[in-house]
Amino acid sequence: MELDEQVRMYKDRLRIFLILFYFSDEYTSTEHPEYKKIFKSEVRIQKIDFLIRNPDYLAYELLLIAANDPTKKQEIKQIVKSIYDTAEPQLRRLEMERFFFGAYEDIDDVIGFLKSIGFIGFTSKKSTDLKTIEKQYFVTKYAITKANAGINNLPALEWYAKRCELIKKYFGDLSGSQLKVLQYQIDEYRNTSFKNFIGEISETVKNDFYKMFNERL
Repeated sequence: MELDEQVRMYKDRLRIFLILFYFSDEYTSTEHPEYKKIFKSEVRIQKIDFLIRNPDYLAYELLLIAANDPTKKQEIKQIVKSIYDTAEPQLRRLEMERFFFGAYEDIDDVIGFLKSIGFIGFTSKKSTDLKTIEKQYFVTKYAITKANAGINNLPALEWYAKRCELIKKYFGDLSGSQLKVLQYQIDEYRNTSFKNFIGEISETVKNDFYKMFNERL
C-alpha cells in the first residue's frame, strides 16, 4: 500500500471513531456490559463527517446560525476567521461524492476495523427489500479509555477532537436527516451531479462574512 493510501486510511479510521466517540449517547446493557455509548444512524455519521472534511461548508452553516442568533455572532465570527486564517478549506478538505441522499462515502471497512480491535459493536436490521437499515454503533469501555488517553497525549488527534467538539456544540442535537436538510439548502451541494465530488464554496462564505461583518476573510 502506498504511503498516501496508508495516511488516508488512518485519517478515515480516526475521524469515524471520533464521531462515534463524541456524538454518541450514554448507554448501559446487561447483555453487553462492555458497551458504554450508543450512536444511531449511518446517515448522521456521513453528515457530520462532511462538516469535518469541508471546513468551508461548516463555516457557511455557522454563519447561518449567526444571522439568526445575534447572541452568537461574535463567537462565530472568531471561529470562521480562525478557519480561514489557518487555511483549513485548502489544507483540511477531503472531498466527498454526491450520492442519492447527499454526501456519502463507504465506511464499511472502517467500521469493520474498529469492531475488530474492540473499539465498537455494531447492529443492523434487514428491510423487506433486503436493505440494511437501523444501524446502531456501540462504543466500548476499552475504546473510551484509549480515546481519553490518546486525545490528551497525541497531537495528531487534537484538531479532530476540537473540531468534533465544535460541531457538537452547534449541531450536536440534530439528527442525520436534519443535517441533510441543512446541507441540501446549499446550491453547490444540491446541484452536484450524482457520483461527482461536491465543490467548495469559499467565495460564498467570504461574501456572506463580508456582508455580515464588513470585514474580509
